[in-house]
Amino acid sequence: MTDVAALTRAVGGEHIVVIPEPWRDHKTGAPRESPDLSAEQWDLLTRGTDELGRRILQEYGLHVQFHSHADTHVGYQPEIERFLQSTDPEFVNLCLDTGHIAYYGGDCLELISKYPDRIGYVHLKQVNPEIVAQVLDKDLSFPEAVRMGSMIEPPLGVPAMGPLLDALGGLGRDISGIIEHDLYPCTPDIPLPIAKRTRTYLSSCSGANIDMGDRS
Repeated sequence: MTDVAALTRAVGGEHIVVIPEPWRDHKTGAPRESPDLSAEQWDLLTRGTDELGRRILQEYGLHVQFHSHADTHVGYQPEIERFLQSTDPEFVNLCLDTGHIAYYGGDCLELISKYPDRIGYVHLKQVNPEIVAQVLDKDLSFPEAVRMGSMIEPPLGVPAMGPLLDALGGLGRDISGIIEHDLYPCTPDIPLPIAKRTRTYLSSCSGANIDMGDRS
């Protein structure tokens, strides 16, 4: 992590996005550990992330943004809220990944409303709710979900982007973010047109002041 932080600072970055380790093997889909953490494990996770955030901020001047993610111990909204309530806002905030939150039926607007000061970074994308429902019903891994087309470009999926961007714009501060669309495997010619269409669509549906990069 120190190498990542040093490189990020050297190229003018401001944020380090931290994704927790998945409890499921990404290649086989087999469980590597329990999907539920004990109280002791939750304490280790939150205290460890606080310490990481403190060091990254004090030693490199960067801000840690915690990314809830499918197939990890912090994916469902109650887990996200528990994590936010258990960590120090001075050192740890939330990378609001709209797709991963919607993947587990979470409410991005509610998270923005309840924790406005904890939204530090944004990954903007949508999911196909019909495919995600099949994935969750069959207990499939996230990579398998991606291969099935669980991620879909706006405005074809959820969450609705207009109200979301309006809510972010209503926070009254600049928020950095990227346009994302999980695609793997895929041919090289697929991501760029999706990124361009998505950026055009997002720019048309809200005046939110979000510095959007492209990453597919």
